[in-house]
Amino acid sequence: MKKIALALACTALATPLVFAQAKNFEGLSLSASLANAKSTIDTTGAASIDGTSTGLDLNAQYNWALGQEFVLGVGVNMGTGSNKAGTSGTTDVVTKNRYALEFTPGFAVSKDVLIYGKIASLSATVDSGTNTDVSGIGYGLGVRGMVDKNTFWQVGYDSNKYDEKNSSTLKSTVFSLGIGYKF
Repeated sequence: MKKIALALACTALATPLVFAQAKNFEGLSLSASLANAKSTIDTTGAASIDGTSTGLDLNAQYNWALGQEFVLGVGVNMGTGSNKAGTSGTTDVVTKNRYALEFTPGFAVSKDVLIYGKIASLSATVDSGTNTDVSGIGYGLGVRGMVDKNTFWQVGYDSNKYDEKNSSTLKSTVFSLGIGYKF
């Protein structure tokens, strides 16, 4: 009987600590990431073109703790600069004005490490001499680690696909490494 009482007491004391895992990631955060993107444009009846660029992505996100280990984040990501998607004739084709509305469910493996998935609604402009607005959907995986109570690092991998426009489809894969601050 004493062992059962001791086990119940330990469980009661440990439960708030486990819940604190998800709580460590809750709140508003801002981050900046160095993003390496490989973009490919497939055009019906023509050869594919691709290009690789590195730029800065900015993110604002709010996370809610959903129980002991689960977190749900909603955020906005903005890609700065232009990503090269290849060359068509003598014209460089780039994507610019890249934005994403992101939903990021996560699992707190410890009080300092969060593993998350991502689904995003995407928009961008393809500039090939003329501008074409495109939209699409993205999926990703990432890891966030808390350095202290407010500062964190994160690593992510995203796969993005935009809807077909003018017989062309834009796809990109993005590897990012960033730092951020949680308020």
